[in-house]
Formats: sequence, structure tokens, C-alpha cells
Amino acid sequence: MRIAIIDDQQEIRYSVSKILKLHDHIPQQFNGLEDSLDEIIEEKGIELLIVDIMLSENFTGIELIKQFKFKGINLPIILMTAYTTPSNMIEASKLGIKDILQKPFDQKELLELVNKHIRVPRKNKHEKPLVKKSEEEFIGSYETMKEIYHKVGIAANNDLSVLIYGETGTGKELIANLIHKNSERNDLSMVSVNCASIPKDLFESQLFGHEKGSFTGADKQHIGFAEQAGEGTLFLDEIGELNGELQSKLLRFLESKTFRRVGGSKDIKFTGRVVSATNANLKENIEKGLFREDLYFRISMLTIVLPSLKKRIQDMPILCHHFISKANKDLKTAINSISDEALEKLKEQPWKGNIRELRNMIYSACLNAQSDEIEVEHIVLLQEEVTGIENKIKKICVEFFDNEGIEKANELNSLFYKIFLQKSYKLCPNISKLANALNLSRNTLKKQLKEYGIYG
Repeated sequence: MRIAIIDDQQEIRYSVSKILKLHDHIPQQFNGLEDSLDEIIEEKGIELLIVDIMLSENFTGIELIKQFKFKGINLPIILMTAYTTPSNMIEASKLGIKDILQKPFDQKELLELVNKHIRVPRKNKHEKPLVKKSEEEFIGSYETMKEIYHKVGIAANNDLSVLIYGETGTGKELIANLIHKNSERNDLSMVSVNCASIPKDLFESQLFGHEKGSFTGADKQHIGFAEQAGEGTLFLDEIGELNGELQSKLLRFLESKTFRRVGGSKDIKFTGRVVSATNANLKENIEKGLFREDLYFRISMLTIVLPSLKKRIQDMPILCHHFISKANKDLKTAINSISDEALEKLKEQPWKGNIRELRNMIYSACLNAQSDEIEVEHIVLLQEEVTGIENKIKKICVEFFDNEGIEKANELNSLFYKIFLQKSYKLCPNISKLANALNLSRNTLKKQLKEYGIYG
């Protein structure tokens, strides 16, 4: 098979060519900057491209492949890379590139990918034009994220209804934003709706809007989330929290692609796309009769599952350095590194709050650090805080039973309530939902959480 090796490093081109020659292939070497490279590729009858992702300081393999495709060259491609950023992986997926060869690689890895393309016929199909890159906010190693980035690329290049699964704090909204920013709708609005935080009787009004005078308190027209999204993206977060009645209304909206404002008489066409997310197991909820099966199929034409932090502990150094960099920018700190001992301590934690919990932990550590490095003593874990409070309780109990003082009883009650709020907020970090469960107003709960240093 005639194979083009396109890399700016001569030693890489030589090594790959040597391996290919030993297995009866005919390699041709290029640095990617040759004039009329597309014509040379066609003249030499190339059947497979092996392209490095970085060809020069100002030119990438992705850009070269776009040029080839624009000129009608649609050969099988193996992408070589040591730079596995979300942007790179998503762009590769949108170009239809599934074979990624991560540097450094060995002979076996190279040949496995090459052998897949032996006798694969050429295609003559123009791809859809690509759009600009998004900001890179979803961080992880290649092994952890390659499937996620691949699916984000598919979703960005199509208008499929996407369902994102993931525990609280795994970054579901970030993935929805990546899909939107890498799609052809990237210059339009993305409107996020937390389904769990909208009271049942206000859901239609919030989602579809209402006309003036349509109900008590409707003193002016309100444009709902669906209408605000326009031709952009409507992101329905925590969709698994909707009850049966609201699921039915949402299903009608998704099937008809139309809606009416509450109190209105005119159907409005919805021309945007819908991305949904949940931390609930919807298939189990369907079996229990808690979620409509027809709605599930409507919202899950493509499913993206986000791993918990505990399942991607190998990403801990990458994530920590990313959040240190963000903390330096947001908090005006000047942290350069994190010690190996501190990293090991973080790796041992259960991380029920996932990436969001780690981010908050690193931000706190950056503020606690006395030097330019985060050490073990700068990391304060919730478990340690609770242990400290338990010790205070023991001391207060001894003093209380010795003195039977009402002041001690009040202090004891306050500590118990603080622990109760800490545990409750950890289990349910949605303030509106937690306030309803505790029969408190949202403002009252928020004030109490702030007083105890749990929130804000």
C-alpha cells in the first residue's frame, strides 16, 4: 500500500518509513509544507495518510487535512499526536478521523492501524464545512476522554438529540457547551434550564413563556427558555427530575417542534436543537414507571457517559494543574505546583462531588498555601472538618453534663445542625431542591449555609 507520512520531524518520518518498508508498504515522506502537496498525493497514488498533528508553529495536521478534503481528497487518515487537547480530538472526530496514534508508539500499534486500511476503497465525498474551535474547558487524558471527544464531534456535526449521563459534578454542562461551540450553531444562543429547580406549576411558563394576564401575577409578557434559544441550543439539565405530567408536555414539544406561550393562541415553531443531561439512571426509572420510555428515546439519539472522578484518578495531576492555573487567574494567587504527597492524598479520597469538589478543594488549597507549592497540610478535606467538629462535640458533651449549662446546650445544638446541613448539602447541592426538602425558603437556607461557611 502506498502511504504518505507527513511530519515535520525527519527522524519520525524515517522511523515510520522503515517499519512500513519492512512490511511491504511503499512509504512517501513529506514535511507538510510542500507546494501543491494535494497534487503530489494524487500523482503518487497515495492510499493512506499518516499525519502529525503539529507540522509547524503556525500550521497543524488538522488544517492540512481540511485543505485536502476541500480539494476532494478523502483518503483514510491516521493522526499522530502528542497533543491530545479537547479541541484537537473534537476536530478530528468531525473530520471522520477515528484512528489516533499517540506518541510515543511502537511498531505493533502502528501496524495495527495501518492494516485496518488495506484494500479500503477511496471515497469521493465532500464533507460539511467546519466551524471554529471552542474554548477548552473539559480536561482529561487521551485514554479517558477519547471516546467522549469522538461523540462530541459526532454530535457537533449533526442535529441529533443528545443525552449526557454523569454524576453530580462530572461536567455535564461543559460537555453540552462543547457540543454547541463546535457546531454550526456556535454563534447562536445556548440556554441552560435546570429542570429540578423549576416548581411544577411554573414549568410551562418558564419553558414556553406566557402572555400578559394569563394568570395571577403575569403582569407582562414573558419569553420562555425555548424561545430564547431560538435556532441555538436548549440544554435541559437534570431532566430525570421531571414528573410524569411535565414529561408528557415536554414530549409533545419535542415531537411537534412547536409550543405555545401560556395563555397564548399561536403556535411557535422551535428551530433549535435539544441537549439533555441527568445523573439518574433513566432505564431503571423507566422500569419503575418513573420516566416515559417514549421520551427517553426522543432525547437519547446519541448518549454520552461521563466517568466519575474516582474512575479517572490517572487524570488527577492534569486536573490539579488546570485548577491551579484557573485559581491563579480567578483568585490572584501565585501557585506553581502541587507536591507528590498532596497528589497522593487527593487520589485516596472518595470524591462524591467529582470534578466540582476537586476544583473547590484546589481553590481552597491555593488560598491556604504559604509558598508557591501546594503541600499536604494545605489540603483541608470535609472528612477532616467533620472529625474536628466531632471532637468539639465530645468536649462540649463533657462540659454540658458537668455543668448542665443552657449555653452549652445551644452550642451543641448549633454544631449538630451544622453537620446536618453539611451532609445534606453534600448529598443535594441544589439549594432550591434542598430547601423544598427541608421545608425552608431558598433565601433562608442560603443564609444558613453561608453562616456556617458551607456555601459561598
